[in-house]
Amino acid sequence: MPGLTPGEVVPGKVGSFPDPWTLIAISALAYIVSVALHEHGGHAAACAGLGSRALEMGAFYVNCDNARLSPIAVRLVAIAGPLISLALGLTSFAILARIPARAPATAYFFWLLGTLGLMEATGYVLFSGVMGIGDLGTEPDGALYGAAPPWLWRPLLAVIGVLLYVGAVRFALARLEPRLAGSGWARVAIANRAVMVSYLVGGATYGIIGAFNPYGWTILLTSALPASMGGTSGLLWMFRLTDRSRSASGPGLYFGRRWSYIAAALLMTLGYALVFARTLRPSTG
Repeated sequence: MPGLTPGEVVPGKVGSFPDPWTLIAISALAYIVSVALHEHGGHAAACAGLGSRALEMGAFYVNCDNARLSPIAVRLVAIAGPLISLALGLTSFAILARIPARAPATAYFFWLLGTLGLMEATGYVLFSGVMGIGDLGTEPDGALYGAAPPWLWRPLLAVIGVLLYVGAVRFALARLEPRLAGSGWARVAIANRAVMVSYLVGGATYGIIGAFNPYGWTILLTSALPASMGGTSGLLWMFRLTDRSRSASGPGLYFGRRWSYIAAALLMTLGYALVFARTLRPSTG
């Protein structure tokens, strides 16, 4: 990823908002990496690894040829996406812990990437419990297909999902707060604004790419928008969980213009859209 070289902490800028274009780029890049690994590093890779093939690979879904798989393998393909997201989250936070204060742009990228990974992994537990569909759903391609009675499993899954999701939000917040500066609400005001920008950029990115899918509103309403606007909604309210009586003297979130992130975001977003927005259908061979 770009930005692994030392960034900059500019004297007098600790309490300043980061460069907007770099923030937008980091946000789009993190969202695209997150969904790409979930769908293609998770579902598509598991589908191929278990002896089948993907009939369709979209930006927000993978249609595996389940006829070639055993019932257990179908469940493994379904759960592979959330497991990869979980691994992405934990790995990103492990990297974040090693990033020095002098590299704020890189720190924010890995914090956001880790947060998205954990939110996606835990959010699917909640989503599948409430809707009955998705990776952990009770439909034929869901990990809990056949789980009976559904009136028991789905509410239980939803409750577990809420607890896990809130836990993921708290975990992410605890790893950002030491890098902030100030006291009271001022301690998190800039971070709150930056994270809201990331949320809106992610939603717009997913919405625009998702609009080109061949199934119309179905994919937008069941996959692209729930994954962005719903699955990462914790970004909107996480700072309400902060203790405003505390203060912090971290380096802050300011970073200047980073062309490496801007270029990487443009290439990654356009490349992902061109390959997967209209759905890739590998030759049957």
